[in-house]
Amino acid sequence: MRKFISVDLLDWAPYRTGTPSKIRPMNTSEGLGDRIRVAAFAERQAYYAFTQAAKIFATEVPEELVMAWKRIALEESKHETWLLKRLAELNLDAAEMPVSLGLYNSFINCQSAREFTLYISDSEEKGRIAGVKFAEFLKVTDPVTSKIFTDIADEEVFHISLAKKYF
Repeated sequence: MRKFISVDLLDWAPYRTGTPSKIRPMNTSEGLGDRIRVAAFAERQAYYAFTQAAKIFATEVPEELVMAWKRIALEESKHETWLLKRLAELNLDAAEMPVSLGLYNSFINCQSAREFTLYISDSEEKGRIAGVKFAEFLKVTDPVTSKIFTDIADEEVFHISLAKKYF
C-alpha cells in the first residue's frame, strides 16, 4: 500500500495545528486574518500532497502528469508565500488560531492516482470559488488582498483542469 507521509512528520510551522476556533466576522481585521491564515494553510497542505503524489503515483500516470504535479506544488508554495507575506503586512500572526489538518488527512486516504487527482481537483475548485468570492468582497476595502486571492484563483484553473485531462 502506498503511503503519504504522516502529518506528524511534516513541518507545519509557522501554523498551530489543532481544532480551529470559529472564524471571526469577515468585516474585521481578525476575520480577514482568519481567512488568509486558513487559505495559506490549505496551500501548504496542497504543496505536500502534490509533492508526495508525484512520488507515490509516478508509475500509475504519464510523466507529463507527474511533472504537472511538481509544478503545481511549487505554485501552491508560492501562493502560501504570498498569503503569509500579506498576514505579516497586516501585522497578523499565522499561529494566532489553530488550523485543521483535515484537508491533508483527506488527501492521504487516496489510494490511486485517479482518486487523488479527482479529489484534489474538487478541493481546488472549492477553494477557487471561495477565493473569487472573497476577492470580490475585498475589492474596495482591501485591494491588495483581493488581488492576491484573484491571482491564486486564476492559477487554480490549471490545477483543476488536470482531472478532466487525465481522468
